[in-house]
Amino acid sequence: MSIFEWNESFVLNIPDVDEQHQRLISMISDLEAAVREGTGGLIITYVLQELIRYVAVHFEDEERLMMSHNFPGLASHRQEHDFFVSRVKHIKENFHDGDVLSRETLDFLKEWISCHIKGTDQIYAGFIRGDVGK
Repeated sequence: MSIFEWNESFVLNIPDVDEQHQRLISMISDLEAAVREGTGGLIITYVLQELIRYVAVHFEDEERLMMSHNFPGLASHRQEHDFFVSRVKHIKENFHDGDVLSRETLDFLKEWISCHIKGTDQIYAGFIRGDVGK
């Protein structure tokens, strides 16, 4: 099992956002470690709750940044954010102490965060940095 961790492929060159993304990746990694080590459902429940709280703040910050730069893709980007929040809330609501968080659930979280940062986040970051069309 590979360890999910921050690397240069996630960098947007927007320091505040990069720092938040590092924290998100760290949280997913903590969740994966808790599952792997069998440290208990209470820790998993806590990390899921913190993930929900943190992504709400992070997504608001990203969306505010996009609005302040009149990013034309804000509406579709917001839909991606809403989907992820809904999915994580669903995961948390259906997780009970003593349950095992499935490999598929962990893979979804890692894949979504990774693809989102390397995909649509790179698009808005390029727009904000003025790289679009260069």
